[in-house]
Amino acid sequence: MNLGIEQEEAALFSEWREHLAQGRRPFYPDGMAQGSSYWNTHPRVLFLLKEVNADEDAAPWNLFDVVGDGSIGPTWTVISYWTHGIHRGGPSWEDVPAATVASRRDAISKIAVVNLNKCGGRATSVDSELWAAAYRDQQFLRRQLRLYAPHIIIACGVGDIAKHILFDEHWSQWEKTPNNKLYWLRPKALDTVLVWTSHPQARRPHLEMYREVVEGLREIHMLPASSSPR
Repeated sequence: MNLGIEQEEAALFSEWREHLAQGRRPFYPDGMAQGSSYWNTHPRVLFLLKEVNADEDAAPWNLFDVVGDGSIGPTWTVISYWTHGIHRGGPSWEDVPAATVASRRDAISKIAVVNLNKCGGRATSVDSELWAAAYRDQQFLRRQLRLYAPHIIIACGVGDIAKHILFDEHWSQWEKTPNNKLYWLRPKALDTVLVWTSHPQARRPHLEMYREVVEGLREIHMLPASSSPR
């Protein structure tokens, strides 16, 4: 790991926090739970999410201070399944162990997470507000994505926002994997693969969500050949 990455991240977040403070907006940091673990895992996977569910009366908090111990379930259970499958070369769903606090904690330690709206929101996101937040902070978001240099970006319910605002791919068409129908593209602005799937809390079976992402990534040759993470 480049030891300067965490310092660059801290400087970026400080600048971002000051920018939002001018409009009296809070800043909820995210990023890498454990920088060295993220950088030493192949492939590097970044999850692009919407926003944290924030309490307007509480002070802003770091995402990983709340979810990093693996005790919070729904979103992070599905993310742990995806992360397990990706880092282990795509085992079948039947071979993926049921999520536990320990497995969620392990998965979170190996990934990066970027919320589009750093000001936080409600339990149910409003699409127009997400588009506005991404547009407002697009330069900061682009810098954050470049900083982590992910091999794979999984846009969870926010694929079109990423495509149009973060990567300026207005004229590019989403590709579809031959059998799995996962939407994906390679943005010109960053050496990565961007895939678009449902938010982890979508009302879909975990089996279906796992296969869509993990088997789809296998079809486009984005999974390691090894059955264990490197």
